[in-house]
Amino acid sequence: MSLALVYLARGASDGLSSVKEFFEAYRRYPADCAHELIVIIKGWAGLEGEAEVRQLSLAHNAKVIDLPDDGFDWGAYMRAASLLTHDWICFLNTHSRPRVKNWLDLLMKGTEVPGINVGAVGATASYESLISIFYWPSCIAFLLYIPRIFLNALRFAIYSRNAFRSFPNPHLRSNAFIVRRELFVDFAATHKIPRYKRDAWILESGRTGFTAFLASRGLKPLVAGADGKYYEPEQWIKSGTFRVPRQPNLLVEDNQTMIYDKAGSRNKRILEKNTWGRIFENVEMADARECP
Repeated sequence: MSLALVYLARGASDGLSSVKEFFEAYRRYPADCAHELIVIIKGWAGLEGEAEVRQLSLAHNAKVIDLPDDGFDWGAYMRAASLLTHDWICFLNTHSRPRVKNWLDLLMKGTEVPGINVGAVGATASYESLISIFYWPSCIAFLLYIPRIFLNALRFAIYSRNAFRSFPNPHLRSNAFIVRRELFVDFAATHKIPRYKRDAWILESGRTGFTAFLASRGLKPLVAGADGKYYEPEQWIKSGTFRVPRQPNLLVEDNQTMIYDKAGSRNKRILEKNTWGRIFENVEMADARECP
């Protein structure tokens, strides 16, 4: 069995800092699972730091793949999968970085949970639906103070109503997940490289996206926790991995988990409501209650 750990090193949005933080975390938290590190380099035209990224990759014995700066994260994943020959691939986006030791081993072991036809194992997942955004409490403020943003959100929701399921819309997030390469190549063969952000959102959480593709094959997506347990979609809200107080069971963090950690209490409640349909009084999942 061979495993490729594919890290997307994109230059935009302060990419060099994110790349450095990834490699630091990669050293600090051993994967404890045999793999080949693959670094995708894209989006560095006109930016400083590409040489440093290549040096860091070389220092970690990584293979470098150069890709055009289009297609967002999903496009890079889809192109890279067709270039590799490994049995399995674990994808990490630019802002992702390990948070606990043996994180990759835990993801890999999730592919062999007895009694479950596992399609992919992720570090985080969500029930969020993008067509529900005009129900967000924050949109009331947008309507009153920033009407253009509210109208754009409402226009997106109407235009995309057939592309996404309504809440709850269980889906794996693309920040960190492991999948059999052949299966992901099949997924890529039936989908186009995204041109717009909406296209990328559809691949992640849409009716024809990756999680839906797994379901069409009779396969389940699981979330792996730092506790060594694996959570099926109906258990994700209790996994302690994403947008719950302290996110204590998280294997791989990213910009969205960090935004939640740094948010004030009011914004945390909004994010929890958007993601799970509930807010949390404390870290105990059993204490979740319906948001008034």
